[in-house]
Amino acid sequence: LKYINTTVGRDKINRTLQYTFKFILALCVKYYYKEEIHAWFRNIIKNIQLSRKFFRIGRPLEHLNTFYKTLTVKDDFSKYCVLFRNLSYAIYLTFDMIIWIHKSGIMKYDNINLLSMNAQIFWLIGITSGIFNEIYKLEKTIEKIEIIKSNQNNNKKENEIKKKKKKDQQNELFNKLKKHYLILIQYFCDFFQPISSLSIYRIDPIYLALFGIISSILGIYFQWIKVNG
Repeated sequence: LKYINTTVGRDKINRTLQYTFKFILALCVKYYYKEEIHAWFRNIIKNIQLSRKFFRIGRPLEHLNTFYKTLTVKDDFSKYCVLFRNLSYAIYLTFDMIIWIHKSGIMKYDNINLLSMNAQIFWLIGITSGIFNEIYKLEKTIEKIEIIKSNQNNNKKENEIKKKKKKDQQNELFNKLKKHYLILIQYFCDFFQPISSLSIYRIDPIYLALFGIISSILGIYFQWIKVNG
């Protein structure tokens, strides 16, 4: 219940459904099912997309708030990666909100294709910034693990309390390492979505949908850990 009560939690579930239906649609198109079935799945996907865009209204402010808080971070490389990511996501979600206004029929925009393209560009910038940041944090975590291992080899006569403390630190770092790898997988799965939408490199809709499902399930996992511990 705690998970369902969060906006992000509900969005991740809807996103998983959206990409699952996209996967089924891609299979139907590939194996020549009737056009009526294609239209039915497209209609479901459209409605899920619209509902997700509606519930994301206000999210740009969350990213701008994170942007502001990140200004105090001391590590320059990580700071600028997070700043770029959150600013890009704020702009991307603002464009996304305008697209929702257009698609819901509240107001029509003649340049909707340009707005959609800009949204994808800023989404791509945000994802790329996130990838650089996670690779950087991954390297830092590996360095810390190597230092602890080196100290253990050099100080074999340490008492049991110190050994246990270092073992706990090492386990904590291994958990962080696992998290960084999973976040990187999530980012790379998302990375292909704007790459394909912007025609930088066209990817088969079946694979795109699979990447979306993997990314969404990882999103559910991270939100579940955040809410329930």
